[in-house]
Amino acid sequence: MSQLSNESHESQKRDRLLLTLERLLKMEALEVKATLNEMAQLVAEVLEAEKVDVFLYDASIDTLVALGTSNTPLGKRQHALGLNRLPLTNGGYIVRVFLTGGTYLTGHLEQEPDRISGMVSAEGLGLRSEMAVALDVNGERRGVLMASSRTPDFFSEQDLSFLEAVAGWVGTVIYKTELSERLREEAVQRNRRMLAEELLTMVAHSLRGYLTPLRIHVDLMQMRAQQQKRGEDIHDAAAVKSVLYRLSRLISDLLDVARLDQGFFALNEQPVDLTQLIRETAHTFETPDMQIVVDAPQNVMVVGDVERLSQALENLLTNAVAHAYKRTPVLVKLAIERHEDEQVAVLTVSNQGLAIPAELLPRLFQPFVKSPHSRGLGLGLYLARRIAVAHRGTLDLRSADGDYVQFALVLPLIVSYTTGSEREEGPAVSLSDSGDRRDEKDISCGR
Repeated sequence: MSQLSNESHESQKRDRLLLTLERLLKMEALEVKATLNEMAQLVAEVLEAEKVDVFLYDASIDTLVALGTSNTPLGKRQHALGLNRLPLTNGGYIVRVFLTGGTYLTGHLEQEPDRISGMVSAEGLGLRSEMAVALDVNGERRGVLMASSRTPDFFSEQDLSFLEAVAGWVGTVIYKTELSERLREEAVQRNRRMLAEELLTMVAHSLRGYLTPLRIHVDLMQMRAQQQKRGEDIHDAAAVKSVLYRLSRLISDLLDVARLDQGFFALNEQPVDLTQLIRETAHTFETPDMQIVVDAPQNVMVVGDVERLSQALENLLTNAVAHAYKRTPVLVKLAIERHEDEQVAVLTVSNQGLAIPAELLPRLFQPFVKSPHSRGLGLGLYLARRIAVAHRGTLDLRSADGDYVQFALVLPLIVSYTTGSEREEGPAVSLSDSGDRRDEKDISCGR
């Protein structure tokens, strides 16, 4: 009778294991932590374990963290005792499973040489049986799936095989859940950005209407002050005009974002002396406290829209000046390099300053992305890159090591140039067109 009873119990257990896999596949991918807790609870019920944990590796603290734990008394006690975090530096059998990808099974945890005292002691969890398997997500080692009991010799080799199978499905569910979370977050951010752009575009159009009469009044005030030789008023009027200029550029940036979204961003192309443009632009940024060091050969010619190229350079310099340490120079260097089969002008803008936060790097050239200590709207680098691409060039972050930051703007050198009157009318070039069409003059940028 005892043998028949055991066989019946094992048969029921196998059936429940298959049902578990089926339930895992049907599990909705919502939020990662909630999904991991649900999976841990499901596996604990099937294995009749007193605790099941899904440990995931957190690289920022070099620690395995139990992000998913069964809703059982032992699971709650583990978190209360702080045993839900296992630093890799502490070693142990769980860390070994994570590092090697092996498995672990014991019915007498108290006898293991690398046991964790809090896991086995009566004051801790009092565990006796434990099994653990490595957890991979989309081919990457991400953590450990572990089941525990206070009963000696509670788990069998069959249970360990089941846990290995479950780990594969758990990895699939984690991947699906993280992907869904990422897509939802991207959709939320995209909608927020669209609303922000629409609102800011409306505000920019309204502000532009107020700027023209304001400039006229300031010009009249400055003229009267000059006629009456009121030096202090002349200085104040010049300061107001400087602020109005910056406000005008800010409004232009906002409207450029709207033009890019709508596919309208025309370039008035002509030969441009990049060296002269750099020196003139850099001079406007120099102050007694900020030195702009320019290193550029003479007469480096490109084909482009001088206003747009000036805008891109101003945005790069504004970014560098804003983030440079006090009394450290901003370095602007222009060089001619050969990239593949063509010669290009490479303009680098470098500064010493606070490092760019790592979480911003993947989104650095997106609109409205800025560091916590930035005072702008986060449009400068976005527009500068779009201008570079419109000129068949590139803009990238070359270095962000420590406190040294360098951006590189690459533009094709002038080879030949013909005006619109010297060639047949051709279609406008969009940002998605091939870079080989360099003789086109009118360029529209699509997002």
